[in-house]
Amino acid sequence: MKRQIFNLNGKITFINDEPSKPSPNLPVSKYLAKLIEDIVRTTNLSININSTTGGSHSKTSFHYHGMAIDINLINNKKVDDPANSADVRKFQLMASQHKDIGECFGPFINIRKRGNNISQKPQMRTKHLNHLHISSQR
Repeated sequence: MKRQIFNLNGKITFINDEPSKPSPNLPVSKYLAKLIEDIVRTTNLSININSTTGGSHSKTSFHYHGMAIDINLINNKKVDDPANSADVRKFQLMASQHKDIGECFGPFINIRKRGNNISQKPQMRTKHLNHLHISSQR
């Protein structure tokens, strides 16, 4: 079942990097929606989701199944802004520890989880320096 991610009183925004492109505010897996909402509530960080099911991703991407999002801003600062590294690290740490996490790729943590098996994916870092890719397992 899919549903939209709640904006939690403006703590979660949906602004596409490319203003001429459609809004990324589209239904995703209810597990992914809850995962993102849980992390925002726990960390009290604001995020901007700039991609859900649209955009260009690898052929096998979970984005196309409503199971992945990309985040380009945390607390209104770009993910690759050095002044934002503590908040980016905090968000990634909470995401990587969530029970429903499938993938957590970004500048600090790059893991894939299937069931209880966690594998490190350091090769994903270079593709995710300016955004976080977060997916759920279901």
